[in-house]
Amino acid sequence: MNGILKNTLVRMSLVVMIVLFAVVFITLRLQSNDLRAKADELQARIDDMNEYINELNADLDRPFDDEYVAEIAQDKLGLRFPQEVIFYSGDGN
Repeated sequence: MNGILKNTLVRMSLVVMIVLFAVVFITLRLQSNDLRAKADELQARIDDMNEYINELNADLDRPFDDEYVAEIAQDKLGLRFPQEVIFYSGDGN
């Protein structure tokens, strides 16, 4: 009888350990998937920022001539040449 009790106790312990292992494994797998998705999202943001940096570097490499100054004055400051005729549409543009 004592051997049967020990055998049952060993089997129950093994079942509990297997269940715990399965729970830990599934939890870690879910965390791994979440982290992988977050890493992919962050990599996409890094790629976007690298593209933005390349655009800014291209702007820095552009020559600082009168055409560039006029473009900046028009785009950023809303200035126009005196001979330009500006038409406004009814939709606010």
